[in-house]
Amino acid sequence: MALLMEKTLPSPMKQLFPYEPRKNQKKIMEKIFENLNRGRSMVYQAATGSGKTICTLTPVLSYAEKHDKKIVYLTRTNSQQKQVIYETRKLDEFYALGIQGRNNTCLLAHDDEELQQGTAEELSKYCSDRKKEVREAIDEGKESYACPYYAGMLQCSLDEVRSWVKENIPTVDEFLGYCQEKNLCAYELSKALIPEADMVVAPYIYFFLTYIRRNLLEWMNVELDDLIVVIDEAHNLPGYARDLASIDISNTSLERALDESFEIGDPELKDDFTISSFCRLFEDILFDIVKEFVIEEDGLIPPNEVRSELLNLLGINTNQFKGIIKDMKVHGEIVQDKKRKDKKLPRSYIHSLSEFLKIWLSLDQAEYIKLVNGGENPSLEGFCLDPSRVTEVLNHCHASIHQSATLEPLDEYRDSIGLPYDTDTRIFPSPFPEDNMSIFYKDGVSTQYEAMNRSDKMINKLRSEVKTLIQDVDNNTIVFFPSYRLMNEIGGPLMDEYHIYVEDQGMNQPDLMDTVERFKSNGGVLFSVIGGRISEGMDFPGEELEVAVIVGIPYPKPTARQKGLRHYYDMKFNKGWEYTIKAPTVRKILQSTGRLVRSEKDLGAAVILDERAIHFKQYLPNLHLTEYTITSVKDFFKERKDL
Repeated sequence: MALLMEKTLPSPMKQLFPYEPRKNQKKIMEKIFENLNRGRSMVYQAATGSGKTICTLTPVLSYAEKHDKKIVYLTRTNSQQKQVIYETRKLDEFYALGIQGRNNTCLLAHDDEELQQGTAEELSKYCSDRKKEVREAIDEGKESYACPYYAGMLQCSLDEVRSWVKENIPTVDEFLGYCQEKNLCAYELSKALIPEADMVVAPYIYFFLTYIRRNLLEWMNVELDDLIVVIDEAHNLPGYARDLASIDISNTSLERALDESFEIGDPELKDDFTISSFCRLFEDILFDIVKEFVIEEDGLIPPNEVRSELLNLLGINTNQFKGIIKDMKVHGEIVQDKKRKDKKLPRSYIHSLSEFLKIWLSLDQAEYIKLVNGGENPSLEGFCLDPSRVTEVLNHCHASIHQSATLEPLDEYRDSIGLPYDTDTRIFPSPFPEDNMSIFYKDGVSTQYEAMNRSDKMINKLRSEVKTLIQDVDNNTIVFFPSYRLMNEIGGPLMDEYHIYVEDQGMNQPDLMDTVERFKSNGGVLFSVIGGRISEGMDFPGEELEVAVIVGIPYPKPTARQKGLRHYYDMKFNKGWEYTIKAPTVRKILQSTGRLVRSEKDLGAAVILDERAIHFKQYLPNLHLTEYTITSVKDFFKERKDL
């Protein structure tokens, strides 16, 4: 193990860090340890490849051990969770446990498509029933077929499992494989093993969904102020929290509630008004609202629009309407109970409709806007403007550490999720040579709305620039477009002319991974969308990716949702444009260019085909104006490879 200098790092860490420390790593660890000592949160940005995971784990685990704290390390994806487990294995004597929801860890659900689609609440009820059957069978001395994995767990040696887990520190997939081999329930075993773990590595939802967090704290046997929470890829958190606090109901859900009403005899709600007639009425109102309010893809609707229409057409008052909602809920619960008795997933669309209407009537108009979304499956949505409704709980923990390669501007992130103003916010420079990457931009081209709609001239100019780059650059290249529409409009003819790998809209994960692997193996050009799965979460080390072309500045679309968000941040912070337009644009640019250089030997050139790139110079210090993009890219690689 590499030893850190005692004069630089506190003694609990000096023998823990498992690598020879690189530039900035000591500083990151020092600052994290310092903030933990103060019980203060820290938000920091460090480049991809700079070792954020191990630099956070080292001080956090050291501090937690000394001060009798527990750690919850939250990740957005399974691959990020695996990385945390891999790094923890290199730190002696610490016990980390990765957990995931029943959708991923229930072995019964692996071969049951319906169960895989269940919500956490639905799966919990389904699982509770199967466990009860197993326990009753065991008590009666019978063999249970309700869930062989839970039965196996009840009869296994927990000490043997615990010993294996502590010795191996498995990923969730590895633990699942172990349990499958031995016919054990991975989900229930994880719960049983949690209390002894120094750190639990979990998806965001385990901490930010209230009832799951309560369960997690109970399993860990801790209070909030005993916790240190780490947020990985923290730039995702504000959007995730907004989505978690938002509600919606689609036309498809209404149609399923309609079908369900006939399955239970279409119960009456009021006079001759039945559940089916209510669903049809609500569906008519939804389509009328779409026609009246949707502009392009969505529309802002008056807060009382839906309620007023329903009350008027039903001829009732608000209290009577609440009575109808309660009646629907009762019928939905009857459906759920029947499905539980039939050993099916306890899902009721009537119940979901009643829950939506109940919440819709009570939404806080200061922190929510009501939207209608168009498209093939229109929907009503109560969109949460304030993510701190969900994330404010972090302020009740001992401390939280937030890390990402793309968090700028940090004050926007801090304010959005409701961290205190004295939160330590820091940007650590990239540990890699600055000359390893250059970013070029070109005047005279833009995807600005006005420029794109005057004529086809701008489309042709952008297509010509992309064509020149993809046919004359020998390095593996990804071209990021601001939308699928522009990908097809600008890049469509090029897809017909050249062999290009494409991230299609709606592509499932296996097909996407197959496309990416073929691009990595064979080389060439890949078309993608900025802000998508490729630009945010995939690694392309070494020569797997050396050139990124960004077609246009990826400003958010001026949707009703975006306008509502901007107005809210203007009212709350007087920074609507900075926080809701500039901040997400900066992050998308940094995410795309950040794919290029992830080690000291990586070289990367990015080209931004939009003259407005100059406005982001403060976030892109190696940004240069060029007249001939292809010449600049070729010269960059020639000069760097000749050194």
